[in-house]
Amino acid sequence: MLLSVNISLTEQVVLVTGAGRGIGETIAKMSAAAGAKVVLAARTADQIERVASEIEAAGGTALAVPTDVTDEAAQKALIKAATDAFGRLDVLVNNAGTNYVANLVMSKDARVRELYDVNLFPVISLTRLALRQMIRQKSGRVINVSSVSAKMGAAYYSAYASSKAAVLGFTKSVALEVGKLGITVNAICPWFVDTDLVRDAMGKRAKLFGKDAESYMEEILDESPQKRLITAREVGGLALFLMSPEGRGMTGQSLNVCGGVSMA
Repeated sequence: MLLSVNISLTEQVVLVTGAGRGIGETIAKMSAAAGAKVVLAARTADQIERVASEIEAAGGTALAVPTDVTDEAAQKALIKAATDAFGRLDVLVNNAGTNYVANLVMSKDARVRELYDVNLFPVISLTRLALRQMIRQKSGRVINVSSVSAKMGAAYYSAYASSKAAVLGFTKSVALEVGKLGITVNAICPWFVDTDLVRDAMGKRAKLFGKDAESYMEEILDESPQKRLITAREVGGLALFLMSPEGRGMTGQSLNVCGGVSMA
């Protein structure tokens, strides 16, 4: 008899931050297609309401919760909304993020702090809140969307790369704390993903070098053995595997989705 390899997340509750577009939207929609009840969080209410409507129109279940992940009260309200609506929380995907493209010498401390306030500190505090529920359930998955730049570094991305590197250290440490409790904690490290956020960042980097966005993008693609951007669906596919029963044996890992740009 052949073994089924279809991922089923039936009755699982998956919370995704930064779910209004890009990687977060894709992970949310793929989770819903696999049977999960999805909680969508982002600052922009109309974006997550659109995603929720599209999920429900396709027969899925979704709850949109407008949330500023940098606000402590909003973080608590988000976790409460998820558990009040569905009675449990099985997966937290910490995906919300921002970027700051700047030469370090010309960068501003205030902008760097703002980036850390989005990219790192909500990962820590939301994970803490989610784990309280997951520990009671004796099961759960935390998936942190980091970046391959956390391992390689990236010129003009020092704030971004360092914030994402901090996420990797956090991921490994928490995985050790909760490994015996039926909870896994992993990070996904994409290279440049074909999203509006990445294309905007590429445009800003091009200006730093006095180049147009199109020719600069061609130079970036040339760095990849596959000569292409990563798709959000490829990141989502790995996220779904980590959510699945087959992903139970993976924890504390930082998994690249980078087309061979980094092999570390």
